[in-house]
This record gives sequence, C-alpha cells and structure tokens, in this order.
Amino acid sequence: MHGSVFVADLALVLCVAALTAVVARAARQSTVLGYLAAGLIVGPYIPIPVFADPERVGALADFGVVLVMFAVGLEFRIAKFLRVLPVSGLTGVLQVGFLAWCGFSLGQLLDWGTVESVFLGACIAISSTMVVSKVFEQVTVARDVREHVFGVLVVQDVLAIALIAAMTVVALGGGLAPADVVATLAQLVAVLLVMTVGGLLAVPRMIRAVVRTRNRELMAVVSIGLCFGLALLAQELGYSVALGAFIAGVLVSESGRAARIEPILQPLRDVFAAVFFVSIGMTVDPRLAMQVLPSSLLIFVVVIVAQLASVSSAGLLSGLGLRRSLTAGLALGQIGEFAFILAAIGIQAGAVRPELQPILVTVAVLTSFTTPLFLGAADRVVHSVDRRLPARIRALLSLYEAWLERFHAGQTDPERRTPVRRALRALAFDGVGLVLLLGASVAWLPDVMVWVEAQFQISASIAPYAVVFAVLAIGMPMVIGLVRNALALANRFGVSVLSRYQEPTPAARLAAHTGRLMVGLVALLAVGVPSIAVLRPLMDEAYGMGLLGLAVIAVVLLLWRNAGAIEAEYRSGAEELAELLVRQSTGDDLTEGEPGLMPGLETARSIPLRAEGVAVGRTLAELDLRAQTGATVVAIQRGEAKILLPTGRERLEAGDVLAIVGAHEAVRLAQASLARRAEESGPSNRRTSVSTDA
Repeated sequence: MHGSVFVADLALVLCVAALTAVVARAARQSTVLGYLAAGLIVGPYIPIPVFADPERVGALADFGVVLVMFAVGLEFRIAKFLRVLPVSGLTGVLQVGFLAWCGFSLGQLLDWGTVESVFLGACIAISSTMVVSKVFEQVTVARDVREHVFGVLVVQDVLAIALIAAMTVVALGGGLAPADVVATLAQLVAVLLVMTVGGLLAVPRMIRAVVRTRNRELMAVVSIGLCFGLALLAQELGYSVALGAFIAGVLVSESGRAARIEPILQPLRDVFAAVFFVSIGMTVDPRLAMQVLPSSLLIFVVVIVAQLASVSSAGLLSGLGLRRSLTAGLALGQIGEFAFILAAIGIQAGAVRPELQPILVTVAVLTSFTTPLFLGAADRVVHSVDRRLPARIRALLSLYEAWLERFHAGQTDPERRTPVRRALRALAFDGVGLVLLLGASVAWLPDVMVWVEAQFQISASIAPYAVVFAVLAIGMPMVIGLVRNALALANRFGVSVLSRYQEPTPAARLAAHTGRLMVGLVALLAVGVPSIAVLRPLMDEAYGMGLLGLAVIAVVLLLWRNAGAIEAEYRSGAEELAELLVRQSTGDDLTEGEPGLMPGLETARSIPLRAEGVAVGRTLAELDLRAQTGATVVAIQRGEAKILLPTGRERLEAGDVLAIVGAHEAVRLAQASLARRAEESGPSNRRTSVSTDA
C-alpha cells in the first residue's frame, strides 16, 4: 500500500512535469522552468485538483540530488580541471568570491542573521550548468566563448562542492566560531583526501573491468551502486549526500570510461532531476513569494550586475579580450541547481528562514529568462561597450592580450614553467595562511587578550598591543611571501614582454612596466577577493572590501597614467606600420625584421581587400571588427594615401591594404572575416552600426 502511494505521487509528478516541460521548450525556455511550474501545480499552495504529498516527493527528490551530482562528477576530470585552471581559474575564483561577499552583505542589509547571510552568499555564488547548456542550444555562441564558460563552470563545480560540505556543517550547528571553522576545514580536507585517494586506488580499475564486459546492465548497476554507496558514506560522516555522489562521479570519470557510463545513466538522471526541481517548486508558497518579491528583485539585480562585473573584469585581466569576457559575463548571469541544494540543506536543518527557497526560485526563474535574452544581445553589448571605452584603455587591452599570449607561449619550456608554478603555489599557500591568521585574530582577540594578561601578568591596557604585535610577527613572513612571489610573477611577465629585444627601447620598457602592474593587479584581486569573502562573516564591518578597494584604485590610477603613455606609443607604432604598408602589402607579417616596434604590435599583418570581399563598400564601424574579433585596424593604405588610426567612418574600397594588430588568434579571426566573400555573409550579417570608432 505504501509503495503504491509512492507510485501515484511519482506518476502525477512526472505527468505534470512532462506537460509543463513541453510548454517551456515551446516557449524556448529551460525545462527547469517547466519543472518548477509543475511543482506549483501539484503543490499544496495552489487550489488545483491535483496534489502530490510534499514529503514523499521530497524523499524521491533526494535521488535527483544524488544523480545530478554524480553526473557533475562524471563530467569532471582532474586533468581537465588543471588544464582550464590557468585560463578560467581566475574568473571562477573572483566570481565566486565576489558574489559570496555580495550575498552576505546583502543579507546583512536585509537584517538577516549571520548564518542566513552566509547561506545567501553561497546560494547566489554558483551559476547553473544546466541553464547555460540549454541556452547554448538555443543561442549560437563562438567556440572560444563556450570553452571559457564551461571552464569557469568546472572551477565553480569544485568550489560548490566545498561550499556544500562547509554549509552542511554550519547548518547542523557547527556555527562560524573560529574553532569550529578550523575543525570543519580540517575534517573536510581529511574526508576528501581519504575518499578520493582511497577511491582512486580501486574504483577506476573496477570500472574499467566492468566496462570491458560490455554489459550495459552491469555498468549501470555498479555505477549507481557506487554512487549511492559513497553518498550514504558522506551522510554518515556528517556531510551532504551531494558530496559523496560528486566524489563517486569523479572516481568513475578518472577511469577514462565516463563516456561509456554517462549515456546509460542519463535517462534515469533526467527523470529524478525533474522530480528534484518539481519538489523545489512544491515548497514555494505564491503568497509568501509575493511578500518577499522586493527582496527577490534586489537579489536578482545583484546577481546580474555582480556576475557581469566580476566575470568580465576577470576575463579582461586573463587576457581574453572584450568579446569573450563580456559574452561570458552575460552567459553566467544566473543561479541554478546548486542554489537549491544549498538552500535545502539550510532549511531542513532549521538554520535559515523558509522564505529563502521562494526567493531563490524567483531569482532562478527571472535569470533563466534573462540569460538567453542578454546572450542574444551580446554582440550589441560588446559593440556598445567597445565604442565607449577610452582610447587609451582600448589600446592597453589590445596590447595586454598580445603580451599575455606571448607569456603563455613561453610556458611550454619547463625551465620557465616551473618557477611560475612554484610562485603560484606559494601565493595560494601564503594567501590561505594569512586569511586563517586574520580570521582567528578577529574572532579570538578578546579571549587571547585575557589569556595574555593572566599568563604574562601584564596590564589590560598593554595586552592588546602585545597581541597585535604577535599577530604582525606571525603574519609578516606571509605578507613578505605574497609580495615577493607577486613581484616574481610580475618580473617574469615583464621579461617575456621584452624577450624579442636585445636592447629594449623606451616604449618596450614602458610596456614591460605596465605589464607588471597588470600582473600585480591580478595577484591583488586573486588573493584579496577570496580573502574578504571568507573574512566578511567574521567581521562586524566590511573593512576588508574598503582596504582592497583602496589598493585596487591605487593600482588602477597608475595603470591609467601608463595607459596614456601607451596610447601615444601605440599611435607612433601605427605610423611605423603605415610606412611599412607602403613598402610591403603582400598579406605577410608586416613586422618581420622590425624589432623596434612596441611589444604587442609584432603580430601585425597586412591584409589586402579583394573586390568580392565582404568588407568592400562597408565602414569599419559596420564591420565591427574589433568588437567581434579583438583585432584592431591601425592603418589603411589606399594607393599613395595612408589613413592612420581610422575613425571607423571610412568606407573601405577594393585594393585597400589594412594593417591589423592584436593577439595571434584575434588577427587570424580578423583575416578569416575579411576573406569572406560578400555572398557568404548574407544580408543579415550587414550591420547598420553608427559607431565612430574602428
């Protein structure tokens, strides 16, 4: 009898979810929206004569959590994570850290408790892989953007697992006291090491042996058994079942046979993932959702703005260019499945208020609608931002992308790569150590002062100074290590900028100095943003963000001043390239044998325009070449005349020769774009932009 009740609930949930999912897909929206709508329909709050029991559906939804996290682990490879880390790691860390800080600060603004604010920050910090994947099926996105976005999502997955583990302990009463935080981190690291290292010794071999049998039934049973077994183990150790399921997926993925396992399990995962999202929808009381709508809209705005700002800024600092950075920021502007999992952990433990769930559902629904809309308008957004950027910033970003490309190319040499990796590891180690020290100092200061007074028999007026001195003495080696390793990375970057010069010119030295400042800014943000995100719940005020903001402003002002000089040198380099165009217009590298040009201009190529080309008869503003490819036209040769740093209003003619600069990939894309025939582009690709810049 009990089993038949479960069957009835499951049948009702899946039938309604099927109908609403079809409607959502017909409206070109994510199926997640359809599942959430199904939850409202079969839930207890809307008077519709179909009803499923929330407790029984919630029990079934646990299967969805386990299988979704197992699927996330299946798509995760340690080698893949290490491969995307140099490019997408900075974006992932800055985005999660900044959103977590914003969420906590917003919770405090709404008069939420400390633990509730921490949960809010964790919930809005992670984007939705499911929503992004569905949107990419609807909106055509360049391959390099897709690779970067999914790389960021891989980094987010790792950070999300850490958040799930930590929030489970906090929700169950661990709290945010320093001793609890330290114990939680130590226990988490130990559990992850034991489960992962121990599993790697046996699971991959077992999975490979099972796959060799070519028995789909056996592969399914073994994989799912492993998944639920490790999920149960994690639960017994005091963590969420999601952590164990993710580790199980990673272990299976490390066998190298995930591609054989995943198609077998995908239908089952999709079914119970639908049940999970329906169960989330069932918890939403529409009346409560309307009451908290102002808070939901505020959080929605923060998610959109903070995601765009953090992802785009990190992308630019990673040398990805304006197009990739802004498009990635628009693509990642949502919350999703991890938010619901984290919220469910807090609500079930009674650590957060029940209205968190309807708030998150409202934000998820809104961001699921806005993500495809914003991504569809990405080209216009990129063009608009590019047109409004100051000329000196455009020149700096274009050159920085080329400098960073050269730096990465130099890392193929092990002798150069090893010191860089050593410096990065030292930065991470010193940064984590300093954060732990500061957090302990802030939270334990009163207790430590009492202990110092009693132990050393000193007055209460002197004890604070003694404690501060001790903290400074302990922390100073870490600060010195951070500064030393950041300077080492910056100097290596400067050396790579000057690598083609036997005797560096003043312009080259300026470029190297500016590059060092950019690397310093990257190091400052990479250490500072995660630090303030961790320290913010332990401090009464947001002093950390203020200090970090002042430091960032100081570096940015120095960069702004240098960018003015860079722009002047950029213009001078454009004049040299224009002179070279007169002597050489074959479509080859312009700068071969011209070592005196400013670093970043050595990738310049001359591109002649053919009469049947797509560019003939159009202006550079209409082509929108820089925003679309990242490459810049710095000069045009037209017969005996030459146009230096074109404004964008010049209409191109057959026989024109363009001097184009930028990173190698940007120049390649620009060449491919200009080489297209007019009939290949189609009328839909002809822009009517009114930009006045090239």
